[in-house]
Amino acid sequence: MKYLSLIVLLVIMASCSSPKKTDEESPSLKDEVMNVHDEVMPKMGELRKTQKELLALADSSAADSLVAAKYTELARDIEAANESMMAWMRNYDPNYEGTPEDVKEYLQTQLKDIEKVKTDMLQSLEEGKKALKD
Repeated sequence: MKYLSLIVLLVIMASCSSPKKTDEESPSLKDEVMNVHDEVMPKMGELRKTQKELLALADSSAADSLVAAKYTELARDIEAANESMMAWMRNYDPNYEGTPEDVKEYLQTQLKDIEKVKTDMLQSLEEGKKALKD
């Protein structure tokens, strides 16, 4: 019984004395950045499929240049959204180092950037799908 009390006391002391993470060390901002990325990354295949369908319609609508131009423009918007995701992924550094303030600023900028990518991807996908239904 004496040893059990000692073990319980040690566990309590260890849990109370564990160092607290600062905001800069906290994974929450980094997690938020990656959560936005992970939310839209699965849409990449759907974007490419929609883009191909739009380009096929543009080709088959060659007789009506206005319709073909509309489909081509929507396909370009999807391509731009796709490229913005690829560029973000190439440039994102998950191991960015610097002062805690620098890291926080970097992650805030990355969050802003990936949210813009998300908006562009979802909007271009929605507009492309809508055009395919028309």
